[in-house]
Amino acid sequence: MKKSFDFKNTAIVLAVIATMLLAACASTTPQTAAEPEPQVTSVESWDGNGLDIPLDGSSMEAFEASKARVKAHTTPAEYQSLESAIAYLLVYDIAAKGQMELLVPRLDGFTTRQLRERIKWRRSSRDKNEVEKDKAEIETIDT
Repeated sequence: MKKSFDFKNTAIVLAVIATMLLAACASTTPQTAAEPEPQVTSVESWDGNGLDIPLDGSSMEAFEASKARVKAHTTPAEYQSLESAIAYLLVYDIAAKGQMELLVPRLDGFTTRQLRERIKWRRSSRDKNEVEKDKAEIETIDT
């Protein structure tokens, strides 16, 4: 007994599989929401170095506005040092608990220069201990 190939059922099965694949692709396509237009705010003028502009930690909006003011009056490298200092403190400031909402009020009134000095001080004390250890090792090797 020879079985014949049923083209009608095969076509229906292939159509169902194709429909399921198209439905799966359509449902997994990420939908990109329209990003809001960045608000252009006027930046207050500043006489002097932008590193001396105090940060306003009274709210997140005020903090972002003061960062924009610093950015407008500093070089890209200087502004990046502010961003790096904030990122460093977000990790290592225990009271901030890794949350920007807790860190921002703690930065109220600080300037970029003060934040950089604060972090440099922390790093320099660690580096100083490493230098002292290296000196002790050199003395041990020399004797």
